[in-house]
Amino acid sequence: MSVFVVNRKKLAVGTVILMLIAVLAVNKEQVVSVVTGNSKPIYSVKTETKQVALTFDISWGEENVQPILDILKKENIKATFFLSSPWAETKPELVKRIAADGHEIGSHGRRHVDLNTLTADALMKELDTSKEVLERLSGQKINLLRAPNGAYDNQVISIANERGYKVIQWSVDSLDWKRPGADAIVNYVMNGRSKNKGASPGDIILFHASDSAPDTPEALPTVLKMLKEKNYEIVTVGKMLSNAQESWPPGSSL
Repeated sequence: MSVFVVNRKKLAVGTVILMLIAVLAVNKEQVVSVVTGNSKPIYSVKTETKQVALTFDISWGEENVQPILDILKKENIKATFFLSSPWAETKPELVKRIAADGHEIGSHGRRHVDLNTLTADALMKELDTSKEVLERLSGQKINLLRAPNGAYDNQVISIANERGYKVIQWSVDSLDWKRPGADAIVNYVMNGRSKNKGASPGDIILFHASDSAPDTPEALPTVLKMLKEKNYEIVTVGKMLSNAQESWPPGSSL
């Protein structure tokens, strides 16, 4: 009679390995992404050109949009606007003006919800619906996505890429949504705060054009003036990506 002694720890490890192999056989790409943690959005780029990209998120309201567009037009600046599709459907004339002024339009989702809380099917519907609405209203091909609240995980990045998006975060935050006042916004963008640096080549700068950020129109002219004085070219995200050598952090993809 033979007696077999099973080491519980080794059995548990072996079981986990077998489960990973089984799942990998079903969906290799997704498992590699989850295990390695390599799925990242683009926060900034490495570029030899002294450029920064100006971005504005809009999910509600209209009071700030026209003043911001007027300022950008006066200064001959092109920016990237990330629009939620329900807002775009209720403000089609503003979407048309954003596009007519030569600005780039990206998606800010269909609802202002954390995309990493959605199932795969719900996420695909969210991204596809937003893309269809924004392309119809703007006449542009929509291939940039900024996740609401900056919330993402491997599934968000993977599915967004499959749906034709590049996921864009930011490396300089104006914190305009906190309503800190125009002077503070200028300081956050140009000089940074605590451990965060101010604007430097390849940075993507975050502003909001929703009604939640009433200080932005007042701060924007000074930010543009100071960036120009430092000899920065202010461009859209798409233009900066086209000039980039690589994106940051490692794992993000141009």
